[in-house]
Amino acid sequence: MIPETIDIFMTCYLRPEMTDQSLQYLRERTKHKFRLVIIHYGGNEEVLEKHSDIIDLVITPSRRNGKDSPVNLGIHSAWNLALSMAVSKYFITTDNDIYVPDLEPDWLTQLSALLDQREEFGAISLHPHVFIGAAGLDHKDTSLPDVVERNMCGAVMRIMRLDAVIKAGGWEHKLDPRRNHEERTICSRLQSLGYKVGITSRIRAYHPFGKKTGGNWGYPEWFTPQLQGHTPELKDYVVNFDNPDAYDQKTWLPL
Repeated sequence: MIPETIDIFMTCYLRPEMTDQSLQYLRERTKHKFRLVIIHYGGNEEVLEKHSDIIDLVITPSRRNGKDSPVNLGIHSAWNLALSMAVSKYFITTDNDIYVPDLEPDWLTQLSALLDQREEFGAISLHPHVFIGAAGLDHKDTSLPDVVERNMCGAVMRIMRLDAVIKAGGWEHKLDPRRNHEERTICSRLQSLGYKVGITSRIRAYHPFGKKTGGNWGYPEWFTPQLQGHTPELKDYVVNFDNPDAYDQKTWLPL
């Protein structure tokens, strides 16, 4: 049975414009009841205050070095913290650069139902409008099931079974910036327990990056693709996907 309230955990580090838009879409396009917890690594103070009415809790890890200052502990630490706080049967992990679609019923109701109907799945994420380094799904292929099994799924409003993730031991307890390491860790652990992981074929989220953000997902120049666990060439690649309006339809499909 789908829980009445679903925990949503969002990591935030820099990129306040994206955080603002992500929270605005979450506000406007989510009718299912949720509890929103922000794990804030810095750079979004004003935006989080602006949206404080939909945020239940903001956690800002810090080090004492004369004063409290936010510190980026990495995605593994963020999700282990989320796991320790989750209380709903299903919970969501996501980043601050994911824009949810405008759907009826809303995306969270539909996503929760997909997991509720598939006991064999431990995690399901929304389909980002473009995959980097992985093959996407053809939205024109009507033969695809609503959830396509994959070897891993990322934190794109990824819904997970709390009991399964606890049984799997959560994420590693260390900072590892390598690309896809977070997805590989939790998905392989769930699969070792016999669960499947997958991606929705017909519910797509927009993952903004491209020319408008300098080809760097909105991060400042000093936070290079290498520091994010990407190859330098990736920055040039992502500028090809830079039109959120073209995807801002009922199912986020290209015009």
